Amino acid sequence: MDQNESKDDDIICQCYQISEQTIRSSIKSGNIKSIGEVTSACEAGGGCHSCHILLQLFIDQHHGKHHAMEDMVHDFAPKVKRRGILSRFFKKATS
Repeated sequence: MDQNESKDDDIICQCYQISEQTIRSSIKSGNIKSIGEVTSACEAGGGCHSCHILLQLFIDQHHGKHHAMEDMVHDFAPKVKRRGILSRFFKKATS
């Protein structure tokens, strides 16, 4: 990856190879409020569902909503099968 390339080009939905930029653009242009609407707009989230935590994060960020990381992880973690891009968005809480 070129150092000048944006991290927005990272693939968020592995099943359909949908980038962060595409997802965020879809959320913004459609004023999307749910994961189902994201899937309808750009197909992201329509496969294994492991990207749902990030889709919800992007939706919430767009609408200015903030949830505790622990709540989001609790709600979506059972769907996440392996570590990966999540580490870029969520830092491990330190005690």
